[in-house]
Amino acid sequence: MISIVTYWAILVPVFILTRMVYRRYASPLRSIPGPFLASCSRLWKVRSTVQENTHWDHLELHRKYGPVVRIAPNEVSFSSPQVARNLLSAGKRFYKTDFYSVFPPPENPDIFTEIREEVHAMKKKVANVPYSMAAMRQLSPFIDDTIEFLVSRMDGFCTDPTTVSKEDFYNWKKPQPILDLGNWLHYFAFDVLGEVAFGRSFGFLAAGLDKEDAIRTIDNSQKYNGIIGQVPEFDRFLRRNPLCKFVPSLDPGNNLITRIAKEEMAKRRPFEVEREGKGAGGDGREDLMASLIKGHLKDPQKFHEGDIFAVAHGAITKTNKLLTQLRGLRLNSLDNAILLLARTDRATRLLAPEIRNRRRRGRRHDPGHWEHRMAAGAESPYFQACLKEAMRLRPAVGLNITRYAPSPDGVEIDGRHYPAGTRLAVNGWVLHRDTEVFGQDAEFFRPERWLEDEENARVMERYMFQFGGGAHVCIGRNLALLEINKVCPRLLRDFDFQLVNPTCELKAKATFFVVQEGLEVYISRRGATA
Repeated sequence: MISIVTYWAILVPVFILTRMVYRRYASPLRSIPGPFLASCSRLWKVRSTVQENTHWDHLELHRKYGPVVRIAPNEVSFSSPQVARNLLSAGKRFYKTDFYSVFPPPENPDIFTEIREEVHAMKKKVANVPYSMAAMRQLSPFIDDTIEFLVSRMDGFCTDPTTVSKEDFYNWKKPQPILDLGNWLHYFAFDVLGEVAFGRSFGFLAAGLDKEDAIRTIDNSQKYNGIIGQVPEFDRFLRRNPLCKFVPSLDPGNNLITRIAKEEMAKRRPFEVEREGKGAGGDGREDLMASLIKGHLKDPQKFHEGDIFAVAHGAITKTNKLLTQLRGLRLNSLDNAILLLARTDRATRLLAPEIRNRRRRGRRHDPGHWEHRMAAGAESPYFQACLKEAMRLRPAVGLNITRYAPSPDGVEIDGRHYPAGTRLAVNGWVLHRDTEVFGQDAEFFRPERWLEDEENARVMERYMFQFGGGAHVCIGRNLALLEINKVCPRLLRDFDFQLVNPTCELKAKATFFVVQEGLEVYISRRGATA
């Protein structure tokens, strides 16, 4: 007689095998090419995410299988920028998937994690105000102060020209301090977001290190989000397990930035119209939290107190979307612009005179003028081309952006019907290398492509997804561009950079956002020995 244990030992493998065969051969997606494992299990996606190599994996998939690839039993990936633009457009009923449900806080989704379109629209309406260009102009002096502090801290890594001969100085023959520029740009980004969100710096630049491992904690959280987001049903047994609250190291409420956000909310209570959400004893600025409190006071039924914390805290802790796409976009762009420029003598030669001319014209003393002109690309066109090219080649998001095919009828894309509920995915690393849009040399860093033909540049701009797209476009893009346009020219103007390891690529780990490591440089003050 067969024992119960033996019975289950046979039944479970048979069930799993049958399910895999059904998914592989009975699905309406069965004719779409892709890895065998992906056609019958989500293990391919989990493995790719665990290995932190998803951005490159998807590039290889589309090179091997073509413009449409099956990457999970009910998910397909597209390489066409035109398909991506339609998929991410507002009003097309392509809704976010349950991938976003694993991002904290689950009880109060922020703008990034909210999947209910009508609720997302309401929250975004309130949160748009502090991220407008008008709001950014008001906060611009605090960004300028942070840049000045960054420059002063970087001065400590410069070689003293009085102790080095002019020949050795320019040929980098004498050992010099090594600056991990990526780390210092992390510290800069966090401190700016502290100023913008809560009216005070987090103190990373002053400390010169990752205070209380806050950045590493956020990066680890993003890794969890990326992996478990592929199998979100497991989240309830892991991070959402109530037992986690009793383990201090697993409780996100103990993180430095979470504590600061809670302290700032406490300091501003009671929320009163007369105080306009500003903290007692502050400098009078209207930061992100103040603006959100005003939005709450205007309509507390639609924008709750929990939404104030979720949106303000989410701006920081997502290590990408604001400190998700802001940190990811801003830092990846700065890292990559400097890395790619350091490797491209032609680009450096063309950019240097533009930066010096801007300095001679004294524009840096006119913040308002600088913000408007730089955003339009009129002040330093070659710098803008370099920036766009860096964001094109290395966008912040490494995992796919995924949407459901609309109910009840599904959708037809390029002549093929996809049933309702099918997961439709796009990846910026793939989209931005489309040769029909970006040229046959789309794999290479060539800023001139943005300056050669005005109409072609408009087409390329139309199919750039570094900020996402549609109703879910990154709300912090004005802040991201403002910071990049301020700090990057300043660093390139004031310092000479040489890569410590010119032939080595940056370590790029794709969790959800691409976290880069290893931008080690030697620096010197421009003109220090002239």
